[in-house]
Amino acid sequence: MTAPTHTRTFLPLADSPLLTTPFPDAEYTDLAVRLAEHAAADPATLTCLLRITEPGTADRIAAALDARVDLSPGALALLVAHRPGLKKTTTRLKNCLFPRGGDAACHRFARTIAALVHTPETIESPYLTSARFIESAGAADSAVLHNLLSPLLTAPLLNGPADAALGALLAARRTANPVTAFDLAGTATRDRTRRRRTRAALDARRAQTIHEIAQHTGGLTLAAGLWFDVLQGAADTPEQAGHALATACAAGHLLATGEGPDSPWPSVRARWRQVIAAAHGAEAHPSVWDQAWESAGSTPDGSVWDPSQRGLVAGYILLADHVLAHYGRTDTPPTPTQCWATDPAGRALLHTVADHLTGHLGHSPLDHFEDALLLTFIRQFAKNRRDRIPGALHIHGLIAALKAARSKSLFLTRSSAASVGIVVPLRSEANRIAAPGSGSEDGQDALAVKIAQLGWLLEARPDDARAELLLVDESPDGSSAEAARQVRAVHPQIRVSIATRCEESSAKGGAALWGLAQLHGAGHTLIAYTDLDLTYPLDQLGLHLAALDRPGVGAVVGSRRRADSHGYYPPAGPSAANRLYQQAACELLGLDVTDPQAGFKAFTAAALHLALPKVTDHGLSFDTELLAVLATTGHIVAEVGIAALHRHVDQVLHTGTPRDYDAMLRVVHEQALRHDLAPGNRETPVWDKIQAAGSLAAASSQAPSVTDLPTPR
Repeated sequence: MTAPTHTRTFLPLADSPLLTTPFPDAEYTDLAVRLAEHAAADPATLTCLLRITEPGTADRIAAALDARVDLSPGALALLVAHRPGLKKTTTRLKNCLFPRGGDAACHRFARTIAALVHTPETIESPYLTSARFIESAGAADSAVLHNLLSPLLTAPLLNGPADAALGALLAARRTANPVTAFDLAGTATRDRTRRRRTRAALDARRAQTIHEIAQHTGGLTLAAGLWFDVLQGAADTPEQAGHALATACAAGHLLATGEGPDSPWPSVRARWRQVIAAAHGAEAHPSVWDQAWESAGSTPDGSVWDPSQRGLVAGYILLADHVLAHYGRTDTPPTPTQCWATDPAGRALLHTVADHLTGHLGHSPLDHFEDALLLTFIRQFAKNRRDRIPGALHIHGLIAALKAARSKSLFLTRSSAASVGIVVPLRSEANRIAAPGSGSEDGQDALAVKIAQLGWLLEARPDDARAELLLVDESPDGSSAEAARQVRAVHPQIRVSIATRCEESSAKGGAALWGLAQLHGAGHTLIAYTDLDLTYPLDQLGLHLAALDRPGVGAVVGSRRRADSHGYYPPAGPSAANRLYQQAACELLGLDVTDPQAGFKAFTAAALHLALPKVTDHGLSFDTELLAVLATTGHIVAEVGIAALHRHVDQVLHTGTPRDYDAMLRVVHEQALRHDLAPGNRETPVWDKIQAAGSLAAASSQAPSVTDLPTPR
């Protein structure tokens, strides 16, 4: 019978008990000395040997190492640094540093260089300024210095003694030598150390600086944080880092006095103007946030909200109180559009909440949670509170504020703002354009509200954010355009253009496509369209623009049907017929979106340049053809969830443009055929179901089919 074999494991020499025991037993002492005499002199082994502190053993090890003639310059430096009294080793290191000999060759200089690498705190400062040191530094071989000091030159940060000694060495060499690779590397190491120290000071200063700025911005901190990050990133040299630190220390005072920082960096100056814009915007806020923030500090049972959630609670309190104060507990509450868009007080309060959700005293829920989770939190919080708020207006408002906050945060974070053009097609919208109480039953002041919402977003970037609103009236009498011209609302960052274009065959599509082409021709790099009704708040446009920044994205749909969407459909979701229409349209055109005909979309100019000439549908289904063409040209069609200011009410007739979804679906089928997206090339079960049933209504009323799955084997 064969005896079992046992695997033997050999530890690295540096891990041997011979080298890891400070006071080895007598039986280990002779072996440790033998190692000092014969073992490979790698740094780990030498370091462990030098850690043995029993006097007799340590002296024997030092003597054995001192007698060796095979040690590398690096090993010599390590040995001299820890045993500076070893004469032979010090002499060998001196000979390496001064291969040509001469009067400048010096044992003390050799010990100083060894200490600089390994024990800089032991260097005697007066020697570094002596004539003897300066003479030796000038005569030392630069290549050997570079090799010996390479651990120092590659260190991320030098400690104080090492930095001072290296600086003295470089200064001494400059008096007698041309610049070498060692001198350049040493200078770079010291610069890196100074820069990191200053940036460390900047890091330590960040919270205090943002806090000081927040005292003058109503607590808003998003713009301040972005400014500080750009300031810190711009400092590439120690001198610049020092200037940045001084600027950070003075930031609060400068903002209070209206002065600007003396900054050489355009990006820092631009971000500072955004800080000023935040301060000006905070001045326009209703003075109610601080009290709500304090009220949201804890729950009735004494629990404390996490700071990232506290802003949502404060916003809930503000919006709920506003609804009760203005509308009471009425059974006929206003719509979310009337409460949070048309009413200037409600709109201003919503924007106040949104601004603080971007960052209040450094805290924002946006930094920690995705929107779908935040929407769930808001709904569950409202459910647990059991507040009787008419029409759930506070929930609609808070979610719209959250989306506006995300929009502004993304918009402000962009490296630069683009030139944005927005088409708004009009048909018989004079009443909607009119202000409430101006004799128009449907008055929403819609154009003025659109300008206010977009202006709130653009004001975050006063330098580079500009937009054009192009209103295209396709009414035969031009009444919508005439009503728009009477609106006095203006904003310095928004240009409003009004055009009349009557096309008998157009039903919104002709006006929208013509407007997109006009804005593309005007040079706008990002182009959007939306409806005039206030369902889609323009303060959420930043969501679309951020999505367009992703590689390959040519179009973005503001979807009402994602998990992070809110407000448009009833709690149970869209009707069965509506859902079937959306699914069939996507099947026929090969689109992977949830809401292809949402009236809030944005595009890149490059994508429109390729797609617009190929789109011929001027009816209500124009946008499905536009998305399909964009997809066939290789562009990604993305989606973002939006919060619609809309409350679904059962058994209320649609007051907008009438829609025959069966007719629209037939048009979509024609689009698929026209662009070689024939459904025969792939499976289209929803389309097939509708065809078999004869109509959307008939298909949606059928019981869902059951498919028997094969029994697993």
